[in-house]
Amino acid sequence: MFLQVNNLSKKYGAKTVLENISFNQEKGEIISLIGTSGIGKSTLLKCLAGLCGIDSGNITLNSNKIHNLEANNRKISFVFQESPLFPHINLLDNILFNMSSYDKKKLDFLLEKTELKNLVKRFPFEISGGENQRAAVVRSLIRNPDLLLLDEPFSNLDTVNKKYVKEIVFEIIKESNLTTIIVNHDIEESLEISDRIMIINDGIIDAIDTPENIYKNPKNLSTAQLFGDVTSLAIENKKRYIRPENIKIVEKSPYDVEVKNSFYLGEKYRISAKLGDDIIDLYHNTNLMQGSNLYIDFNKEDILNF
Repeated sequence: MFLQVNNLSKKYGAKTVLENISFNQEKGEIISLIGTSGIGKSTLLKCLAGLCGIDSGNITLNSNKIHNLEANNRKISFVFQESPLFPHINLLDNILFNMSSYDKKKLDFLLEKTELKNLVKRFPFEISGGENQRAAVVRSLIRNPDLLLLDEPFSNLDTVNKKYVKEIVFEIIKESNLTTIIVNHDIEESLEISDRIMIINDGIIDAIDTPENIYKNPKNLSTAQLFGDVTSLAIENKKRYIRPENIKIVEKSPYDVEVKNSFYLGEKYRISAKLGDDIIDLYHNTNLMQGSNLYIDFNKEDILNF
């Protein structure tokens, strides 16, 4: 394994933030780290990077024990939510700051790929937020890290810029076969870019698996809800859970419902309907009239089993 984390624990005073965190990561693998706010995601990145100490455990990166090394000796690059550039020097000097030597061919490749080549003489106040983040990524990658850590690097960008910058960054990461961990609150993005997803809850790893397995076979209800809407219904006198998109409207079935409300979501409508004593949600491509009756059905394999 390229990265091995064993029994890593971290406390702030009497509060345990991370407890016995253990996982492995392959070379070039992208892991998205998700969970609710304040449960230790950013702290884990800082522990890996050496920006804060750990109370116990060990970290091995590219066959080297690094948990006792200073941050500047770990061969880890960190891109923050806000990665400010020095205001008094131009873009190129920001990227190469404190570097005595560098790979010119790689720099040309990165500047070309991120479309910053014609902006290198500009100062930070002369470029956009998206260009700022692209420069921060180039600054990280030109240092040839063994591990790249991204802490919500696109969250401050508008929708158009975010999509554009994200596509560029992850294309470079894949082409460079760069081992990456990203803290992310964008669930759709996590499903799209990740080789595996790690969920942290109450300071421990709640789940780590492929995006498909995490989505289709969540460990518990809270994990299922992280990845989209979940509705409950009684099946054979038991409360069961299913995603609304897996409920279909059919001509006839054992399940008849009454439409209570219909909410327009853009590409579809979210329908709230009464099934026995339950109020369930489902999606439909047209508006349905309040009070109308219809039949629904679903595949048994789409029931979420916790």
